[in-house]
Amino acid sequence: MEKLPYKQVCTYCESNFRSKGPNKKYCSRECKIKWNEDNKYSWTNCISCNTKFRIITKSAPNKFCSRECYFERVKIYPQEFGLLKRAQNMRKGWSEKSWHKSIETRIKRGSIITDHTWKQYWKSCDYLTRKIRKQMLDEWDGYDYIDGEYIKDNLKLHFTHKDYPTLDHIKPRSLGFKEGLTPKEITCIENLAWTKRINNSKKHNKFS
Repeated sequence: MEKLPYKQVCTYCESNFRSKGPNKKYCSRECKIKWNEDNKYSWTNCISCNTKFRIITKSAPNKFCSRECYFERVKIYPQEFGLLKRAQNMRKGWSEKSWHKSIETRIKRGSIITDHTWKQYWKSCDYLTRKIRKQMLDEWDGYDYIDGEYIKDNLKLHFTHKDYPTLDHIKPRSLGFKEGLTPKEITCIENLAWTKRINNSKKHNKFS
């Protein structure tokens, strides 16, 4: 049996253990849960579905267990979120000329692709990404390719969590589409890497 390279001390029970990566803090999942219960997390009920879930920031706690519950609440009670007032303010400054200019600018920047084949291209890439996900997960060292943080333990989070690991196209699909690359070429192993959901969202369609 291969000896794990890193010597660690468990944050909760202070026992010695070894790990694959240098950033592991707990000797077991049980110790991680106990430490979180004692030090980091509090619990509340979702105001939409009443499901009990944990929150990280006690001073300004979340109200919803998922994005789905948030959007469901927004649909039913838009006044709670000030959406009606925001919409009225937006209409005051709206003009057809400014709207057309905004669309033209977004097309030039590549934020909007007008080609009708793009939707089918995106779906094909999405299918191929899901198909290769297990292989990428088995071969992954656990590190975020954007910020270098060890995030494999984040797979235990809910898949909508901002720190949940997602597969990112290093060269964006939109750029591959414009360059004439096939979905298979843009969704190859060499162009896929793991990163947190929030990093994936911030990156958007940038490529460097």
